[in-house]
Amino acid sequence: MKGTGEIAHTLHVAREFREDLVPHRSRLALVGGLSLLVTLLDLLKPWPLRWIVDGALAPGGAASAHPTRTIVLGALAAVAIVSLRAGLGYVREIELAQVGHRFTRALRHRIFAHLSKLSPRFHARHKSGDLLVRLTGDVPMVSTMMVDSAIELATRGVLVLGTVAVMFAVDPLLTTAILATLPVVLLVVRWISGKIRIAVRKQRRKAGDLADYLHEAIAASETIQSLGSSDHVVRRFARNNRRTERAGLKAKRLTVRMGATVESLLGVAMAGVLLLGSLRVQSGDLQLGELLVFLSYVRSVLKPLRSFSKHADRIAKGTACGERIQTILHEQPEIASEPGAPPAPAHPRALEFRHVSFAYERGSRALVRFDATFRRGELAALVGRSGAGKSTAVALAARLFDPDEGRVLLDGEPLPSFDLDSLRSRVGLCLQRTVLFGESIRENLLLARPDASEAELHASLAEAGASEFIAELTDGIDTELGSLGAGLSGGQVARIALARTLLRGAPILLVDEPFAGLDREAAGHVADTLRRLARERIVVVIAHDLERLDEYDRIVFLDAGRKVAEGRHEHLLDVEPLYRRVVRTTAGASL
Repeated sequence: MKGTGEIAHTLHVAREFREDLVPHRSRLALVGGLSLLVTLLDLLKPWPLRWIVDGALAPGGAASAHPTRTIVLGALAAVAIVSLRAGLGYVREIELAQVGHRFTRALRHRIFAHLSKLSPRFHARHKSGDLLVRLTGDVPMVSTMMVDSAIELATRGVLVLGTVAVMFAVDPLLTTAILATLPVVLLVVRWISGKIRIAVRKQRRKAGDLADYLHEAIAASETIQSLGSSDHVVRRFARNNRRTERAGLKAKRLTVRMGATVESLLGVAMAGVLLLGSLRVQSGDLQLGELLVFLSYVRSVLKPLRSFSKHADRIAKGTACGERIQTILHEQPEIASEPGAPPAPAHPRALEFRHVSFAYERGSRALVRFDATFRRGELAALVGRSGAGKSTAVALAARLFDPDEGRVLLDGEPLPSFDLDSLRSRVGLCLQRTVLFGESIRENLLLARPDASEAELHASLAEAGASEFIAELTDGIDTELGSLGAGLSGGQVARIALARTLLRGAPILLVDEPFAGLDREAAGHVADTLRRLARERIVVVIAHDLERLDEYDRIVFLDAGRKVAEGRHEHLLDVEPLYRRVVRTTAGASL
């Protein structure tokens, strides 16, 4: 029952990936047809040898009319069979490889596309390195299970059935003897395969942990070196590396154990057939040529059985990896559009937070009954100490999350009532923790608007105060960046990110401290840009620069997730003691 359950579980996992094979049905049919022809030729392989032995070499054969011709024709037949089989096998392997690679590509695309729809909550729960291992390491193992092993097992199964049928025709007694070993082989394979799947599941988890730690350590190399912690980090990496090694070796030992056990059982079976067959030749019940043919067929049966243990190992690994991929594909996006949802307004007038409360999974509430309205035509700011809830508010406005309580409304309608893609196309969001990809500056900008013209690209850079330093780069806007924008200062990364947001041309602009890293002249230019954009858009700035607070039409002051007060800077200084204290205690610094 346990074995049946394991087979059912493997089939259940495999069903998840059938849709990725559907586009390759015609090629799989071709592979199947070629496999049948190859199997037929494998069944014919021993017969030229029998013709030569029994027709020309065995006692009495030499007295035949044309023994030399029998030998030549037998040799030519053997060459023809082997050559044709090699040609068909080559075409089959090429077609099979194409299916495997295309399946891998399609499955990776499906997983990545699904990951891109999952909310930040999901990505906060999962280590990025582990997700990377699932995409790069687990997918090929699933491909091996679904394509290579499935086709091979089907082909080998047909070969075994055909071979056994011919073996029964040659000698039923010897055939029964060899088949008696099969149940033992299958029991061994089934037992060890279950252990392999458990070991591989653990090994892939360890590999994911290692990849995640490596990803973090490389990204934080400057911090590690500045702290003088390189030796400590290397020791931690070594511990993770050893754990991954031990898990991998355990899985490998099980694989080798299964192969060795199967090989031993099949060796015993082969020896028994050779002994019994030789006795039957001596007694005259079997001709020598028939014994040679039978032994060749025994090898033809034993070879698939040996490969069966290999593919059982691959299927166990593919099942374990498929389970890990399933957990991603079965994860439902928390943020999605309602069926038939209308597009968000192209020129919204007001963005409203009404009694909004929100908490991240591992912390206290980031916003508590937050109320605020931001209107087109005014330059508004969110001000507060670190952890006040400013970034959370703009993330809710972009519908990266939905509030736990209350509603965020656009022109009086809740954000979930609009088509999600349409809504996000209306929002330009630029946070401090922004990301630039390891591509050219041009390609990073075009992420916002792939159809942007050259003039629009340079205009957005000028508006963000980035033109001057980009002009000094050797390749200008076509300069290739390192991973995550490596090679640029934090201020330069922020300016390119702001330019990308401005290029988007969205009617709602949410910007986290646009003046960071800018000199007074460049900051003034960016301020003028925001002021101009605010005339026709909803513009909300998370303000850290206290020297520029008097430039905003309205400030919403938050503390510990709650709105404390709102109004112009001068008004808040007069009427709100906490605001006044925060501004004074952080004078000359940033919030």
